[in-house]
Amino acid sequence: MPVEESYREQALEKVQRIGKVLEEELQNLLKKVKEKDLDFGVSVSLSGGLLSSLWKECVEDNNYVEVSFVEVMEHHDGAYLKATFRNSTQNYTAERYVSVRSSGRVEISYAFFVGMDGVVGKVEMEPDGSFKVFLKGK
Repeated sequence: MPVEESYREQALEKVQRIGKVLEEELQNLLKKVKEKDLDFGVSVSLSGGLLSSLWKECVEDNNYVEVSFVEVMEHHDGAYLKATFRNSTQNYTAERYVSVRSSGRVEISYAFFVGMDGVVGKVEMEPDGSFKVFLKGK
C-alpha cells in the first residue's frame, strides 16, 4: 500500500529542518579546520543543547523512511539481519541502521549527512548527548 504523499513530505521537511541547523553548525566548525586536513578527514565534537531535542524529533522519531539496504549475514554466533533506512533531500540525508541478531537483540543507530561546498559532514549522537562530527573533503 503506497504511503500518502503528505506524510512523506512531512518527514522530508523534518530532514530539511535539522539539516539547515546542522549545516550552519558545521560551517562554523569548518572555519576552525585547515583545508589540507579535510583530505584525510577531521573528527570534532559538537555540544548537544537544543540540537539534541531536534535530533530526537527529526532523526530518531521520524517515522517515514525508505529502505536502502538489506542483508542477511551468517556470523559465528548465528545469522543476523542488517538494514539501512534513509530519508534524503537535497544535500541532507538521515540514515537509520538496524541490526537484528539471531538471539533477538536489536541494535539501532543513526547518522546524518550534510553535503556542503566540497565537504561532507557525518553527524552521530553520542550516549552523553553530545555529537560526534566527521568532516571530509569530497
